[in-house]
Amino acid sequence: VVGGTEAAITKVSYAGFCNMQAMSSRTDGPRRASIPFDIERDGFVMGEGAGVLVLEEYEAAKKRGAPILGELRGYGITCDAFHITAPASDSNGAIRAVKRALACTNLPLEEVDYVNAHGTSTPLNDKLETQAVKAVFGDHAKKLAMSSTKSMIGHLLGASAAVESVVCAYSID
Repeated sequence: VVGGTEAAITKVSYAGFCNMQAMSSRTDGPRRASIPFDIERDGFVMGEGAGVLVLEEYEAAKKRGAPILGELRGYGITCDAFHITAPASDSNGAIRAVKRALACTNLPLEEVDYVNAHGTSTPLNDKLETQAVKAVFGDHAKKLAMSSTKSMIGHLLGASAAVESVVCAYSID
């Protein structure tokens, strides 16, 4: 069982992210506040939530008749250690993480058709994340569908990966 949870919306955390200029300044409605990859993006919206997945050997899940939503074929972990809120301008950490994940899968790049991006809706992150996807996938990047769950649920901080994994599992099912 793997998962994550976060309930960090407090006056202090909100003020901290606002002071870092990471939060969206749009207060005229939710449809334009968190808009990853949009030219007018200006920051993220905080969210709270939890997500849990059961990871199980295929044969064991099949034997007990469990619904199988997907297969975890690889992962990649890196750490930029560049700045508390900004990724390195060369996107090297993201590039290495994606390449490591893909190396585990033994799939040709052309078989990847969707990327659930980190997509914080901050000007710098989304630009550099797009740069990383283009660097890894080359010409195939133009054929990828890419979006960010954060546009609908906000940035769940420590719960982001868990909740977005659940969303992706059900989306591709």
